[in-house]
Amino acid sequence: MNNLIELAINQYNMVDYGDTVIVALSGGADSVCLLHNLVLLKDKYNLKVMACHLNHHLRGEESNSDMEFCKELCRQNNIELFVKEVDIDKLSNELKISHEECGRNCRYEFFNSLAEKYNAKIATAHNSDDNLETTIYNMTRGALLKGLSGIPKVRDYIIRPLINTSREKIEEYCKGYGLKYVTDSTNLTDEYTRNKIRHNVIPVLKEINPSVENTVLQMNSTLSEIAEYIEKSGQLLLKIAQSGEGYLTNKLRDANIVVLKEAIAILFRQNNFSYSRKHIEETLTIIENGGKINLKKNLSAINKQGLFRIAKTNDTEFYSAKINIEKPIVYNDKVISFENVKINGKFDKFASKNYISSDIITPSLRLRNRLAGDTIYLAKRKVTKSLKKLMNELKIPEEKRDNLLVLADGNQVHWIEGIAVSEKAVVKNNMKECVKIIITQN
Repeated sequence: MNNLIELAINQYNMVDYGDTVIVALSGGADSVCLLHNLVLLKDKYNLKVMACHLNHHLRGEESNSDMEFCKELCRQNNIELFVKEVDIDKLSNELKISHEECGRNCRYEFFNSLAEKYNAKIATAHNSDDNLETTIYNMTRGALLKGLSGIPKVRDYIIRPLINTSREKIEEYCKGYGLKYVTDSTNLTDEYTRNKIRHNVIPVLKEINPSVENTVLQMNSTLSEIAEYIEKSGQLLLKIAQSGEGYLTNKLRDANIVVLKEAIAILFRQNNFSYSRKHIEETLTIIENGGKINLKKNLSAINKQGLFRIAKTNDTEFYSAKINIEKPIVYNDKVISFENVKINGKFDKFASKNYISSDIITPSLRLRNRLAGDTIYLAKRKVTKSLKKLMNELKIPEEKRDNLLVLADGNQVHWIEGIAVSEKAVVKNNMKECVKIIITQN
């Protein structure tokens, strides 16, 4: 058993010499075995071993009994234990999610806080049986390649030293060392999906192949390597196709379909979007034909003018404010301030879009969002353009247009944030002073 765990630690580079490792301790055979093994190995790797326990309060007195068991186990072995208690039933009802999802979210929030505070790695006791159950569960849900790659051996600060070890060997280990552990009564029922797989599906698979856990681990490893290659190919495609704030659809369409699907999935993950195969297929359609789909509230996939992008949209209310040179204006996450600047001679910097003539600062001037009918007489081009036409020419994403600020007198625009200054507002060499517009993040 020790050799199996140490093999996984070395094979997957789970720990470095001198690491702090916090064991996720439920009190069950798996986590008790893991804690015992890591304590035995701590001198060899100079590890600081601690433990943590989350009480879900789902099983009444049994949950409390498990918590007390973990406390006593750690006290006897002089191991520091961190305990957190959460009413999962109440919280899941409030969030309208299942007990399983709520419990998982709370566990990983707990793990994350400990990992950050102690610069630690969190060791969870997932074993090869768990990996088999997860793979089958993901398969029944129509998982993509990553989902069929099984439980990651290492992910960020999470390590799983027991991943190559079966539950049977873990229980034999506990028996051999005389280790006491608790049994979660819900594991003995078919109330949860995973338990149905454990009790009804896996026994049949083991009749066909007694070593099905190891066979699936090998399959997971191969699929993981393929998934990694495809992900790198998807990242490269996005790099090649990137243009401004989007991706050239002609470059995307030329790519291998598998790589293109992965590129789309990468963009979804970057936007924290939990996607399905349906979302991938719908996005492929607009990359081919153009258009827009709403992925969820305030998130869309858009292909317009040969440019594809994932756009975050906000329910923006119209904003308008009078100009006071002495007083900064706060708009969303921006702070806009104005500064009078003396002009001494000819300076190229006054051609900047951040400088305007003092002459346009009048009581009727407003800092606001764009409006229908807005026009600007462009200083350099000596032509009047509607803001809509100008933004189309510059290919400014639609979701950004309503958040851009303008300085306008009626529908006559004199300044567009980061884009243009009107002929009337441009700073000229014969002027004695001008106004500098300063925009900072709030």
